[in-house]
Amino acid sequence: MIQSMIISLPMMVCIILSALLGLSLHDRWDKPKSRLLIYMVVAAFLYLAHSIYFHRLTEAIPFSDTVYSFCNPAVFPLFYIYIEELTTNQPLRWRQWLYLSPAFVCFILVGLLYILMDKEETVQFIQSHLYGDNYATLTGLAWWQGQAHLLVKIVFALEIPPIFIFGWQRVTQYNQLIENFYSDIEEKSLNSVKPLLILLVTASLIAFICNAVGRYRFADSMWMLAIPSVIFSILILLIGHVGLRQKFSIQDALLEIDDTDEPTGILKDEESLRGKIRHLVEDNALYLQPNLKTNDLAKQLHTNRNYIYQVINVEMGMSFSEYINRRRIDHAVLLIEGDPNAYLADVAAKSGFSSISTFYRNFKLYIGCSPSDFQQKIQARQQSQKKTTGRSL
Repeated sequence: MIQSMIISLPMMVCIILSALLGLSLHDRWDKPKSRLLIYMVVAAFLYLAHSIYFHRLTEAIPFSDTVYSFCNPAVFPLFYIYIEELTTNQPLRWRQWLYLSPAFVCFILVGLLYILMDKEETVQFIQSHLYGDNYATLTGLAWWQGQAHLLVKIVFALEIPPIFIFGWQRVTQYNQLIENFYSDIEEKSLNSVKPLLILLVTASLIAFICNAVGRYRFADSMWMLAIPSVIFSILILLIGHVGLRQKFSIQDALLEIDDTDEPTGILKDEESLRGKIRHLVEDNALYLQPNLKTNDLAKQLHTNRNYIYQVINVEMGMSFSEYINRRRIDHAVLLIEGDPNAYLADVAAKSGFSSISTFYRNFKLYIGCSPSDFQQKIQARQQSQKKTTGRSL
């Protein structure tokens, strides 16, 4: 009973998350989330195939193994397609199908060989190779089926490096765009996707090693089976959690960017524009405006975003988000120093932050400690000064 639960755990997690994603899409259509749903469904079929294998349902192996030969090399490209939908405006559909073409080739090859193999060859292959990893005894079509399964493993291994590299690049480029357009990036950035990519690669390497060693070695040991089962279940839960929470994508950003008519005036004097930006943002305290965007500066300065970007990002050496939030944190520090007993939620609101979590994250990033710790330091310092003053009197 316990072993059966361990075997089925990743599949059940995928099914539950697929249902949650489906309900979320029913409430509000979201193309990236629909791609994540496809990923979860394919992953569910992958772990269904695993479940059939480890339960030794040999009559169903030709079907489940054919499904496995598609799902195993398809899950990583499907996750990359999800990232592409989040970060790319109008991704090329033919290219996304191309990402999945190796999985389709493996599926057709393995499925066709199972159809052509007679019952004796199928039994020989299942017993000698799938539950024994013994190539020496394979003959005829069973031998070719063994080569096809080797191809599935090779395809899976070759997919990992390019998808990780290109996925990382896409997330980085997207985050840079968001940071250079918005001051508040808390629910817009994809910072949580990068750790997921690392975890996914790690899990994929574990899966590759398990496949290379042979799945049959895990079939008779509940504890050896439990370790990868729990690891993959946790990873899928994290992916689902991030996917369900992600409400923003490149399409949402471009709608806001394209919705603004840029002035036609061109300012060629970068020094002058930098001075105007500093005067507007710092002297006039524009940074205190919540949800400030590059568009807001461009409108008031009668210039365009590209020049704003060039001055802040290139000349000042920071993103728009960093520039604004540094000013906000400086303002928050002054407020806390002026009134160490102030409510931090009030300090956050008065400093231009749209949420207390954004305030905490930026404060720790630029000051090196949490606002509450900083507040306690100021309180302790003032109490110490009062004691010193009292003694001198």
